[in-house]
Amino acid sequence: MKKIIGMTAALAVTSVMADISITGSYEGTVTDAPDAASTYSQDIDLFVKGRAGDAQVNLSFEDLASGSAVQTTEAYIVAPLEGLTFKGGSMKGQNGDGLLQKKSAPANKMKLSTEVEGFGLTYGQTSGDGNGSVDVSANVGGFGVKVQNASNDTRFITITGDVGPVAAAVERQEASTDKVNTAYSVTGTVGPAAVTYVNVDVQDAAGVTQDDGILGDISDATAGNDLYGVVASFNAVAGKVTGKYINKNDAKTYVAKLERGMWEFSHTKPENTDGTTKAVIKVTF
Repeated sequence: MKKIIGMTAALAVTSVMADISITGSYEGTVTDAPDAASTYSQDIDLFVKGRAGDAQVNLSFEDLASGSAVQTTEAYIVAPLEGLTFKGGSMKGQNGDGLLQKKSAPANKMKLSTEVEGFGLTYGQTSGDGNGSVDVSANVGGFGVKVQNASNDTRFITITGDVGPVAAAVERQEASTDKVNTAYSVTGTVGPAAVTYVNVDVQDAAGVTQDDGILGDISDATAGNDLYGVVASFNAVAGKVTGKYINKNDAKTYVAKLERGMWEFSHTKPENTDGTTKAVIKVTF
């Protein structure tokens, strides 16, 4: 923590006109697993933003714990460059909106982006790698369409939009030759509840890395098996109630969750095994 304060002070001294902010989150989890003693784990994330003029420096310190070394998770700058937007430094990546894949590990990258005739264009390159990538985005017929790494056979395609009262999202990637992973979700309202159905067609398991998405951890999904689930939530007197039904690798999992203030209580029951109960406290600042 002293190192973080020192770094913040240094930013303030070197850029008198800078606008500096620090935000963060704390998450503590009590886990009561079957045939095991209860455990407590914690996760602390801090985010520092320093702005000077039109430039902004972003630093993140994630998964901090007492006594651990303080290291940046991401450190990058966003600044204008002759009508373009430059983004450079160590940063994570994200294919799509998270149905199929989690964020990638931070890497030292450079990006230039702009908008031309309604098309968003981004050219990116990993530092030291001569092979760049091009991302293209546009609104087509009321749907948001994004194609990442557009010139590559493994390009990642995301389509989002509304069909009447239903919000829909589709993600597709040919993860390897002739093996296409496809995921879609549809969200609507049934009575007082918001209901989302998710379906994932896995043909190349290596291309499915999401471990904390709407259906939880699907990174262990196997190719050729049906993966789908339903999530329903509604507000009650006690708080926000959520129920999940997940079918993964021919096994069913049921999840019940109550969000009440800063606390979240949940019980997860996989098929043919005992369930796990958790109590999580979440504080943002």
